[in-house]
Amino acid sequence: MSIEENKALVRAVEEAWERGDLDSLDSYFAPDVISHASVPFLPPGLEGWKEAHRQMKAAVPDRRVEVLDVIAEGDRVVIRARLTGTNLGGFPWIGLSPNGNRIDMTFITIYRIENAKIAECWAVNDMGTLVRQVGADLDLIKRRTVRGGWPALGSQ
Repeated sequence: MSIEENKALVRAVEEAWERGDLDSLDSYFAPDVISHASVPFLPPGLEGWKEAHRQMKAAVPDRRVEVLDVIAEGDRVVIRARLTGTNLGGFPWIGLSPNGNRIDMTFITIYRIENAKIAECWAVNDMGTLVRQVGADLDLIKRRTVRGGWPALGSQ
């Protein structure tokens, strides 16, 4: 695929996430996609990402993602994006009730494309900003890091 085709694939993926069209994502990812951004305590790869999306959508039902940059070279496409929304559903996996706090954070995702599918993915999220903005205890990051990550709902 050309660099422009790779960028179009990643834009389609980001648009599907934004629409909440999780079923369509299967057509964009290789079945054995390698994740360097797995969510602890959730299934690996795309299924875990889908569950994390559902949990975040429940916590922040007005969630919006704006892709700010798309940069590509060879088989890699990088996006920088901004997530905004309001804590209207709470974050039960960290013991936080809905509080109406606004969220405005950025993240970077790197996709590697192979055979017209996303074969590998890395992501860096500004969790410090998210934890502070939703009103959680800042020590939460340290505690979760020591324990090995963020638990799935019901597994605390």
